[in-house]
Amino acid sequence: MPTLREVQAAFARGVLDPAESGAIASRVIAAGIAPERRLGVYRNNVRVSLRGVLEGCFPATRARLGPARFAALAERFIRAEPPARPQLTGYGAGFPAFLERSVDEAALPWLADVARLEWAREEAYYAADALPLALATLASIPAERYPELRFEPHPSLRLIRSAGPVFSLWQAALGRSTGEAVSESSQAQRVLVVRPAMTVATRPIAPADFLLVAGLAEGLPLAEAAALAEGANADVDLQAALALHLAGGSFARCY
Repeated sequence: MPTLREVQAAFARGVLDPAESGAIASRVIAAGIAPERRLGVYRNNVRVSLRGVLEGCFPATRARLGPARFAALAERFIRAEPPARPQLTGYGAGFPAFLERSVDEAALPWLADVARLEWAREEAYYAADALPLALATLASIPAERYPELRFEPHPSLRLIRSAGPVFSLWQAALGRSTGEAVSESSQAQRVLVVRPAMTVATRPIAPADFLLVAGLAEGLPLAEAAALAEGANADVDLQAALALHLAGGSFARCY
């Protein structure tokens, strides 16, 4: 006789894939409704619920694909990668990589990167809360200590680097563009995502600025992170860049 875990696994397979329902249908009590029909009810509820989760997480991706094509890809993803834990807010992490494997890059350039940006926003929204590092705190530290200072990133901080215009494509797909046409062959963009309070902030940042904040987020002292930024742009205004990150809540503390 199969164990409870084996029965549960068979039921999950039967719900997600009609071809797998035979193994569990014989254990479903009909009670006036055929077992396969009962499984069909569960299957439809699961598919609709998970597809709704993906639609909520990836609105710009859905807009670029179109509702019908997005729904078809979502169905494939749900069958291939069902939830691994009972938490719908964590479902969808593998969708960008799935799109990268499943959609022709030539037909929809940078689609997976747009999805990665949207997932970064999703992660930022549900990240732990923390008070941002205040400018006054940094100002109270002696200037001679600045080169050795290390900065702890805010729990919601996410950085996206794309070889294409990921931020502009994301904005255009959601109807938030400034009206300027977006060329899919435009220059690479880097994006910072953070939620220091209630709202997720999403903004493009320059390559040197990206290297500065990425270096600090990885634990480099300020002097080393600044050297990375200056290597990308010798004219970068490090003081202004750091002040912008402090104002935007990119960091939680320094030490």
